[in-house]
Amino acid sequence: MKPRSCWSVLAKKAKDEEEVAQTAAARARNKVLELQQSRQRMSDLLDDYKQRALAAQSQLQTMAQATNSRQFLLQLQSLVDRVDADLKVALRELEQAKAVLLQATHQRMKMETMQEKDLEAVQKWERQRDQKNMDSLGLTLYNLKA
Repeated sequence: MKPRSCWSVLAKKAKDEEEVAQTAAARARNKVLELQQSRQRMSDLLDDYKQRALAAQSQLQTMAQATNSRQFLLQLQSLVDRVDADLKVALRELEQAKAVLLQATHQRMKMETMQEKDLEAVQKWERQRDQKNMDSLGLTLYNLKA
């Protein structure tokens, strides 16, 4: 009796799926980090321009300059809002990728356990067969001496 090859094939397939899930999770994690960094840069830029706008208000400005300054601040704020929305989506994708990775890891562990159990069953069967052969041989030798 030999170990079944199906368990090794299934274990390899589960491991491959786990690696794909790990790659997807890493990609999602990197996307979240990039968006967080982008959000921080936008927020810093927005704060800087707000301070500049406040400083410019104390000086005499033309109506066009004040309008342009407000318009630019509104555009920056809309960009920050867009990055926030993208970040929320990326965080959801990251959570989904983590769930898929957890499921793939669980499946891999299950297949490896099944493979080990099959191997143990084969080894047990071989030990029993060897013991039976030894018992039979011992009984034969005993009968020959008697």
